[in-house]
Amino acid sequence: MKTRYINKLLIGLSFILFASCKKESANIFNMFEDVTVTFNNSDPRCVTDYKVINDKEEVWIDFTINSAKEDMYSYVFEVSAGTAQATRYTIAITDPTQRRSFSAIIKLPNTALFPAAALRDGKQSYRICALNEKGVFIGDGYKKVTVDVNPSFMIYANRDIYLPDTVAKSLPSFLSLTDATGFSYTNASANAGKIDFGIYRKPGSNTTVQTPTWVVNLYSPSVATNPLTVYNISGFSPKRTTKFSQPVTGQANAFLTTAISGSSLETLAKARAITFNETTQTLPANGLAAGNAVFFLTPEGKYGMLYVNAATSDLQKRPYINVSIKIQR
Repeated sequence: MKTRYINKLLIGLSFILFASCKKESANIFNMFEDVTVTFNNSDPRCVTDYKVINDKEEVWIDFTINSAKEDMYSYVFEVSAGTAQATRYTIAITDPTQRRSFSAIIKLPNTALFPAAALRDGKQSYRICALNEKGVFIGDGYKKVTVDVNPSFMIYANRDIYLPDTVAKSLPSFLSLTDATGFSYTNASANAGKIDFGIYRKPGSNTTVQTPTWVVNLYSPSVATNPLTVYNISGFSPKRTTKFSQPVTGQANAFLTTAISGSSLETLAKARAITFNETTQTLPANGLAAGNAVFFLTPEGKYGMLYVNAATSDLQKRPYINVSIKIQR
């Protein structure tokens, strides 16, 4: 019994000694309290917490960052949107008199200095973080501001457009870019005012009798000469006068990450030196291939981007293209 008592006493003493030697770990919620950030309201365009805007509007981030105990040599402008990894830009503080208190105004959009900060539909958040002389994070004031851009474009994903079936004429081979509805020849005439284009195919430049190849292109119902004579579109009325660019290759990244607002769609289209006066059909020898994009301008003045996901055939060996569309609201 005496031995058992001694063992318990030793265990208790060990616990007390361990507890007295234990160090408190740093608390991330209070270890950077020496740095404060204030978002100022110096102009109606400023965002101080949360702000809803429309596409093409300017936003100002007017901030003052103070450090009570340590000099600041640079600050980080952090941009985050959705689930994507945040992008950080480091800007030097060159004035030695501003090491403890620094102010600046970041005006967005400014894609020249901050490409990832291009205003996009939906929410994006911004933080200002201070760094010391060694480039070590010393605080962000535990603050951020959020900008919410109202929807400025529509997106329609994975629409199938079939090559014309010249017998039954029941496959959707015409498409409306406004709402991504497909039409077959049997109901196209009754919906002519909605149709922006149809597709057709012709032999490729490298086709042979032994190895035939085909290329797919699109045409507007307002085209001067119908390239698909088996479909009589002369009676379609009214005929939409949507204009198209020739296909631009390698546009996956542009469609996914650059076309993020109605204004960016317009900028992308105009950057391709597109006049939208020259074509009502695509004519390249390689046709509409996966990864291509065709930019367009509707009669209503809406810019958009048609991206080709695939040019293939279904299980019944019926050729079609699968497209996704972004169009200004």
